[in-house]
Amino acid sequence: MQVIRVGDAEIRSALEMTLPERPIAWLGADPALVEANRDWLAPHFLQEGDTWSLEFRSWILQVDGKVVVVDPCTGDGRPHPMPIFDRLSTPFIERFHATGVRPEEVDYVFCTHMHHDHCGWNTQLRGGRWVPTFPNARYLFLRREYDRWGPQAASHRTVDYNAGVFERSILPIVEAGLADLVLDHHRVLPGLEIEHAPGHTLGHAVLRLFSDGQEACFSGDSCHHPLQLVEPTIQFGDCDDIGAAVATRRRIAALSLERNALIIPAHLPAPHAGWVRRSGERLVFEGLRD
Repeated sequence: MQVIRVGDAEIRSALEMTLPERPIAWLGADPALVEANRDWLAPHFLQEGDTWSLEFRSWILQVDGKVVVVDPCTGDGRPHPMPIFDRLSTPFIERFHATGVRPEEVDYVFCTHMHHDHCGWNTQLRGGRWVPTFPNARYLFLRREYDRWGPQAASHRTVDYNAGVFERSILPIVEAGLADLVLDHHRVLPGLEIEHAPGHTLGHAVLRLFSDGQEACFSGDSCHHPLQLVEPTIQFGDCDDIGAAVATRRRIAALSLERNALIIPAHLPAPHAGWVRRSGERLVFEGLRD
């Protein structure tokens, strides 16, 4: 079990699934840019055959005596228009237990946004009802994101791949009285803060960790590949506001450069996290080492 240490905090993760061997062309980056950065991209972020992998995992943070789960993946048994996500049956809960943490021991759940693969395991289907997976936790949702996806909101816009997610994974948490709708900047603990980081979705947010002089940022889907931190205009997948997404990536890259903050995105393959560094006149992404 990999353990990432940031100051006095310990970070583990539970893998749900992997999409391996995606052609790097799928990212949408200029081939010349890929080639110019091959030296640091390979072997983790540019794999054999010029491919890359997307992983879907939840982060489990233990800090100041509290347990925080970040982005609880897609969840089992849910319909989805994309076959790779349709009615999953995974050992996610078993992998979660293998971290040494039980779901009932979780104090907080934070969803960077409300796409299906970041909030699904908020709930489980039991007796025909969607019930909280983490029954003793406070679920932290940015109000902007709640308003983005709530069907009652004026800003609601239907997205096929996210159909039914609010009803299955968000509304049952609200109805159980476990949801906290927080503002754009919210302090969870003295060394743990939520910050609005829009673009991928209108209410997308990141979680910043400060512990014993060290920092980390759980950046969600601010980027799907570290090349987007070097060249933030690369667009991959759906995006509510590309201009805001580019600005968010620049801000996260600067955070790493200026404050030596470890960046922990949602979908990177091993080593899963790293730092933006300067190498001569260019920027590179230095992956975390054991």
